[in-house]
Amino acid sequence: MKGKPSLALVRNDTLKATPGAVKAIIAAAKRLGIAILDEKDAARADALVALGGDGSMLSAVRAYASLDKPFLGVNIGSLGYLAATPLEGAEEAMRAWRDGETTLDERSMLRAQVRRGGNGRAGRPALALNDLVASREGTGRVVALDLSIDGCDIAQFRCDGLILSTPTGSTAYSLSAGGPILSPRAEAFVVNVICPHTLSSRPLVVPADSVVSVRVAAAEGPVAFCADGTVCGRMRRGDVFVATTAAAKVSLVALPDADPFEPLRCKLGLNYSTVRKR
Repeated sequence: MKGKPSLALVRNDTLKATPGAVKAIIAAAKRLGIAILDEKDAARADALVALGGDGSMLSAVRAYASLDKPFLGVNIGSLGYLAATPLEGAEEAMRAWRDGETTLDERSMLRAQVRRGGNGRAGRPALALNDLVASREGTGRVVALDLSIDGCDIAQFRCDGLILSTPTGSTAYSLSAGGPILSPRAEAFVVNVICPHTLSSRPLVVPADSVVSVRVAAAEGPVAFCADGTVCGRMRRGDVFVATTAAAKVSLVALPDADPFEPLRCKLGLNYSTVRKR
């Protein structure tokens, strides 16, 4: 970095709700000789600080991924899987970043567009760091979704919906729906059905360059299309969304000797039993 290093605090909705945490970050940055920029000046910053929980991190990525800046997540929420640095450790994390002791953990994203009637007008592209979801909305009835991968028809599922999850998002909604945990560095993503009306459905792990198409074959109401928990549009019978791994990646600031499996053990309760010694 040339000149004085700078960080921008992003997502003002969270910042307004946590003035004490904001003051603590600004005071620590001042002690370290780091300039703190306003959100409107994010494009001029060397890195972006997302202050809050994982939702704040996802919101920040959605808003600023196009700037190609690294993100430092400071957790003041409950889980803190993506925003892994606790507030009390923020000053040390900023010092390590300033001194070049951190690394950049690159995470893949998914990109998708909805096409009306399958081949009709395409909606605005959606990017997701965690997952893309198509799920029934406003009705208790299941929907029928046709799944194809790389042009090959896989199956039609009568279900509540379907999740496409990145390796990062494999510990989020997909995990709750019985999906596998992927290493953040895996070159793959997960296709997972939500509450399928069958005993034989299983999650699929597909290569990162796969093209996945999900068509609404039948639905008695709208089907919500969501990216990282935010509704991006609604689908009806005949509509299709087509998804693949995005060309761009998100860079997360990782502290020295960071253990990517530590959050699984400490925050998600991952625990493998061992054979008792006699």
